[in-house]
Amino acid sequence: MSKFEIFKSTIPVMLGYIPLGIAFGIYGISQGLEFWVMMITSLLVYAGSVEFVLVAFIVTGASLIDTFIISFLLNFRHFFYTMSLIDELRAIPRKIYPIYALTDETFALLKTRVFLSDDERKNGISEQRARELGLIYNLTAVFNHSYWISGVAIGSILGASLNIDFSGVEFSLVALFAMLSYEMFKSNPQHKILIFSLICAFAGLFVFPVKYYLFGTLLCAIFALLAFRKFFERP
Repeated sequence: MSKFEIFKSTIPVMLGYIPLGIAFGIYGISQGLEFWVMMITSLLVYAGSVEFVLVAFIVTGASLIDTFIISFLLNFRHFFYTMSLIDELRAIPRKIYPIYALTDETFALLKTRVFLSDDERKNGISEQRARELGLIYNLTAVFNHSYWISGVAIGSILGASLNIDFSGVEFSLVALFAMLSYEMFKSNPQHKILIFSLICAFAGLFVFPVKYYLFGTLLCAIFALLAFRKFFERP
């Protein structure tokens, strides 16, 4: 694949990342964060929904332990992304950045467009093939990351320069997770888990203080799902 072909394959991600990055930039600025904080966050955190949660944690003064556990739980799926691409990652010469920048969308692009044949997995690949894979992996990750940084920069500039009342923009975090939940349910319609999640979310309002609502609700839900796994696995 040429560099231009790699760029073309990332255009759908660009169309999603830039608008979402703009929303995140406006949201962060509206919560009182500085432009440079938003830029560092988009560059170093780069974890999608966790970045939105991180802003809320900073504003509410959440502890480092709470922040770590919630971030770990929300991004735990990335362990499986890396395991799924382990053969390809072992083969390429420069792999640290693609592992770091392996978001949902980057994983989807790489998994569907670039893969090793059974013969290559068994006997290894040539040096030229390794360089080709390395270029695809690294450039795909760079393009996608740059779209996100650009969107956050635009949103932060707009949020800081426009004289607009952004009251209520924090609801974008709720809307984001609502849409993510809907997409997950649409791809894997588990009615029992959906009802259980709604019950946990509602009950958590009365059980946990606002500061520990997300952490406590997620932790209890995970333990309950593990304890009653057989029940939830039944059709």
